[in-house]
Amino acid sequence: MILRYINASYRRQLLTFFILTSVVPFLLGGWLLVYLFRQNVTRTYEEKELSMEQEVKALLLHNFAQSETTIDSIEEDPNIQKALSRGSVRNPNVYAALYRETDAIRDNATIDIYSGSVRVYSTQRGNAPKTLPLDMGILKRAADRQGSTVYSSQYDGIYTNSVVLQIARKINDNDGFVVITVGQENFDRALNGLLGGEKGLIIANRFWEPVYTTGSLGSDETLQRLRSEIFHDEKMHGDESQVTVADALGDTGLNLIYLAPPALSDDIYRSMLRVLLFLSLIVSVFSIALSGIVSNYLAKPLTVISRAMQQLRHENYSVRVDLPRDDEFGELAAGFNKTAGRIADNLDERVRQQKKLNETEIAMVQAQLNPHFLYNTLDTIKWVAKDHDVPEIAALSSDLAAILRRSISGKAFVTLSDQLDLLDKYCAIQQFRFDDSFTYEFVVPEELMDCVLPKLIIQPVVENAIIHGLEGIEDGFLKLEARHVEKDGQNDLIIRVTDNGHGISDEMIDILKRRDTKELRGHLGFNNVNTIIRLYYGDAYGIEAARLPDRGTSVTITLPYSKEFPEEITEDKT
Repeated sequence: MILRYINASYRRQLLTFFILTSVVPFLLGGWLLVYLFRQNVTRTYEEKELSMEQEVKALLLHNFAQSETTIDSIEEDPNIQKALSRGSVRNPNVYAALYRETDAIRDNATIDIYSGSVRVYSTQRGNAPKTLPLDMGILKRAADRQGSTVYSSQYDGIYTNSVVLQIARKINDNDGFVVITVGQENFDRALNGLLGGEKGLIIANRFWEPVYTTGSLGSDETLQRLRSEIFHDEKMHGDESQVTVADALGDTGLNLIYLAPPALSDDIYRSMLRVLLFLSLIVSVFSIALSGIVSNYLAKPLTVISRAMQQLRHENYSVRVDLPRDDEFGELAAGFNKTAGRIADNLDERVRQQKKLNETEIAMVQAQLNPHFLYNTLDTIKWVAKDHDVPEIAALSSDLAAILRRSISGKAFVTLSDQLDLLDKYCAIQQFRFDDSFTYEFVVPEELMDCVLPKLIIQPVVENAIIHGLEGIEDGFLKLEARHVEKDGQNDLIIRVTDNGHGISDEMIDILKRRDTKELRGHLGFNNVNTIIRLYYGDAYGIEAARLPDRGTSVTITLPYSKEFPEEITEDKT
């Protein structure tokens, strides 16, 4: 509807074109600029955050390496080895050695030494007795992996519900263990403010359970979402509005998840788009105003010429266009004025010629042989033949009169039954003419008798078969068949006329197949039938011819199957 309204006016087309060529590029260019700006800022920001994540990872790995070095030192210290082998628990030299060997990590962790399941030395103040089971938990894992350091998360009591990281190793053959415990505050102290409040950091164990979380984005809910994505073999991306990086912390079995807010928040991005839309609105108003002025200037000459042409269509041949311009519109106006003058002169000349032609036609009509007069004369011949007892002449005259009567009828369409009745009379005349040298047969089902088709389209085909096919044949035979065919969505009436005559030439078969109207002009019967069918029904219908294997010709007429008369041509206009 909108396109139809625009296309109805050249001025509206110009206006639309100017608006589109000014506003649309601005909108696309502005949106592309904002998009590229956002992409560039995001890429730079992600590179920066990835560098920060690597820095945090390096710091954590360094702390873990220090923990392993500390365990190595404790394991090699002779005082600690001697105390564990003798079972002594009150040796001041052992505590001195413990504090000396743990100096590098003591501020960020608690270091305990166990003899079996009993804690015998600790850097924690108070040194309250504490036991850990040997058949489960961190000591069981350390015992199973003799000589290796194991990492495990553990809740620090049922009341605090705080997750801690435990690092442990079995250090001698007498069930001696070193256990390093790192709590939330220890991680905070180790990171020393590397992360801002809007960012987030999560350290998870091998089961993707939280060991340490910090920052506004580092939460258990975020870890649960990421864990669900991993378990369902999905790509881990976290919240699409965040920068999410997941990395393994060496061979500790721990995973580092670093989260950062987007470089440009959705609010900032929407604000940029609102500014772009506001600027687009200003440009649109300016473009519409300027486009209106330009389109009016360009379309005004066409409007003047269009109005003049409307008057010309209403037979006002005296109309002229006054358009004093030196451009193409001026040339168009001059051409219009010249054409209008020539049309007026030609009309006057045609009126004078038509008057003379009418006078001539009246004289010719008066001298013409009227078909009705010929029909009445044949009727008179018929009655004279009956009076003189010549029945053959009477029959021929009657059949010819019937053919003439139907030929001059104003009906353009008849039933197949009417056509066959006419053909029967025509064939009877031709049998008399050729001394009964041929016979004919019509094979048409009764249900096809009321099919509607153009009049006189079968008779020329039958005439061609008799005159050109059966002439000189002693035992000539002509057969007409009709059938109803439904195929590939088409509903057709097929009429086939066959004879056992001389056979059609290859040249004529090729002309009919190519539907060469120029070549068919020399064959009035085929040409007229083919032309009438194609004018009424289109190029999909018409006639085809083929030579039969023994002798003779088969001509096929293809028409739409219909039993209804077209409304516009049902009346007899004779």
